Amino acid sequence: MNALRRLLLGPGRLPDDLRAALRAEGMVLLVEGAPGSATYRNLKTPGRRANWKRTAVSAAVALSTKRFVVHAHRFKHIDVPITDLARYRIKATNPAPDRLQIDYDLSTTNPTRQGRVTLSLKTEEAARIIRILTQPRP
Repeated sequence: MNALRRLLLGPGRLPDDLRAALRAEGMVLLVEGAPGSATYRNLKTPGRRANWKRTAVSAAVALSTKRFVVHAHRFKHIDVPITDLARYRIKATNPAPDRLQIDYDLSTTNPTRQGRVTLSLKTEEAARIIRILTQPRP
């Protein structure tokens, strides 16, 4: 990752404590420094409102045997059990061979915020992530 992008967007890495917790759970996959964008629709947060907003991000995507975590732009977007993706209305797709698209409702992960978020990340592991998320669970 180039130095300017890292300075502006952050390193796109998981915090050390979260990484350790996921390792203890049995980390299956970790992608760090994935470039992309976060698009917000009908955003309502304390002190901020926007009908549409897009920001560049550098993200980390992690899958353990129990959780799905997406950390981007110095913010934990998603941290939910893999078995509860439908309950949290999180939809992950693979629109292109090297693209991972994740749509979710911001209020499900942070009750003080409202709006829809679409994370579009570039990673060679996109198809593998989708395969792991959609495989049947016991």
